[in-house]
Amino acid sequence: MSSCHWKDKSIFRGTVSDKRQAGMLRKEKGMKILVYGVGVIGSFLIHSLKKSGNDITLVARGEKKEILDQNGLIIHHVFQKKTSTDYLKTVTAAPKDHFDLVISAMQGQQQIALLPTLAGIDAELFVLVGNNLKAEETKELFYELRKECFPGTDSKGVSLLFAFQGTAGVWEDGQVECVHLGHGSMSVGGLHRKPDRREKKLLTRAFSGSGYQLRWVDDMQGWLWCHAAFVLPIVYASYACGCDLRKADKALSDRMMAAIIEAYQLLDFAGVKIRPVGDRKLLFSKSYAAVIKAALRLVAKTKLGDLLATDHCANAVAEMEWLDQEFEAFRSENPSFRMPAWEALRMNMPSWEEVHQTYDKEGADKEGAANPGMAPGRVDYRNWVPRGLIYGCAAGTGALGAAACGLLKAGKKAKCPVLKAAAVLTGAGTAALGGMTIWCLAAYRQFSYRGKRKLSKDIVEGIAEYVTLPEGGIGLDVGCGSGALTIACAKKNPQGKMMGLDRWGKEYASFSKALCERNARAEGVKNASFTQGDALKLDFADETFDAVTSNYVYHNIPSKDRQSILMETLRVLKKGGSFAIHDIFTKARYGDMQSFVRKLRDMGYEKVELIPTAKGMFMEKSESVWMGLSESALLVGRK
Repeated sequence: MSSCHWKDKSIFRGTVSDKRQAGMLRKEKGMKILVYGVGVIGSFLIHSLKKSGNDITLVARGEKKEILDQNGLIIHHVFQKKTSTDYLKTVTAAPKDHFDLVISAMQGQQQIALLPTLAGIDAELFVLVGNNLKAEETKELFYELRKECFPGTDSKGVSLLFAFQGTAGVWEDGQVECVHLGHGSMSVGGLHRKPDRREKKLLTRAFSGSGYQLRWVDDMQGWLWCHAAFVLPIVYASYACGCDLRKADKALSDRMMAAIIEAYQLLDFAGVKIRPVGDRKLLFSKSYAAVIKAALRLVAKTKLGDLLATDHCANAVAEMEWLDQEFEAFRSENPSFRMPAWEALRMNMPSWEEVHQTYDKEGADKEGAANPGMAPGRVDYRNWVPRGLIYGCAAGTGALGAAACGLLKAGKKAKCPVLKAAAVLTGAGTAALGGMTIWCLAAYRQFSYRGKRKLSKDIVEGIAEYVTLPEGGIGLDVGCGSGALTIACAKKNPQGKMMGLDRWGKEYASFSKALCERNARAEGVKNASFTQGDALKLDFADETFDAVTSNYVYHNIPSKDRQSILMETLRVLKKGGSFAIHDIFTKARYGDMQSFVRKLRDMGYEKVELIPTAKGMFMEKSESVWMGLSESALLVGRK
């Protein structure tokens, strides 16, 4: 195990005995740790604990488990401009082993639902990480359940702490985009006390050598309530702006800050300790409030603001509503305290029902653990442009730009033409990569199912119109990705069935069989199934399907003869069956497609056409050009 990095000097103050104790800890083996929750917060916690050499067991299910087992836990550290990959031991339920530490990093309402499971685990220390405005009830229920699970045993040696980690981000495209300062930090404590010496020792040992900072808090109940008081006005403003705080005007920003101050005043009025202590300045310092307001407005205009606030609002609606309900219940206990700015801000946002209909993508499994997908009834077809690509291009642009400026400055100072030339070349690279970033962002917005254009949706629904199944017929969608086209064809053909096939490789790690199946359930489609396979060699007999289809798949497959891929797809099509294959049919990729059309007709195929789709059918010519889709066409016909 690597050497300990003591960040908290309140534990060990440099005495001889303490130094000996620190040396002993360095020699100890890694701890046996069980983790629930693999969202952004849980993922970074796991990464930090792995750095310390601990034996980590992660409880995960569904799509996330598939991704983690296949690709590992991939985290893009935004500020640090690096990517880490950790390979984990995942299980679907907690093993009946002893653990030194159990961490649950989940939404507050999910933490409560998970308590019966947590209480039955043999461990010394439990840490619940995340928003929880029912911490008192959570603690009482945990120890009651603990007595039922371990009758006749003393629960005094078992500790329950609450914590909050200073990270933000989003899970997308099979990896975590994570924002954190330094090596990460966590505020942790009991409800109304600091962790005792034994608890500090265990947690310090768990993060030893990782650089992760532990901040001991003497009243986590107050800390969590103050956090909610600060966050909820931002949540209300975000929903009022359609989860885009860039649209917030000065009046809305002023109201948001006024609501935050009112919430802190309410907590102080009700006897809740303001934590951290420095936040008490919000109660009396107008200059401090002005600085906070300016910082919020500045951050809201950046991508960082999206990750810190609006993305979380859009992806965790259930948690935001739960926090709102609990805070409103607290307000009702103090009816004499008026909060006009808070009430005006809250009333300005859409109803929670409307918010759920628009954004809700998360749910909980049967035990209340984080479900890495969406709530039933909500689809998530993902985006063909990975967010990781956008962030990577942006980070590269910044790095090259800084390098170009440095070379130019050095060249001028040294009067060195070589350095100046290098600066010019680096600047050109910066411009090129910056242009790529802008292109990726624009394309992402075009394809997004949540955006205004919804190009992906238009294309999928347009292709589905060409797929017709007979009664009891079966269709095949090759390269189904997130299941969008498969499901659209299934909805159009309730008299038949559709099968989606994909290899679900690392190129689109966020696409998976589990995601397809959840999307089908969310759409209420029962006549669609999904399987893993290879488009180059379909594992089906000749003439198996009544229809075959595909959308923007084959041009991504490395091949010198993509026409042979088309023939492999048509091989499994029944006589009389129809096909509709959409792709970028450039001559460089496919050769002479007009000759291929004639070849199919000569083979007896009927009504074979190559229909251009980038000249007003699925997209306008102008937008197809800048997206590189101008040669898009739909190959249709009947065998």
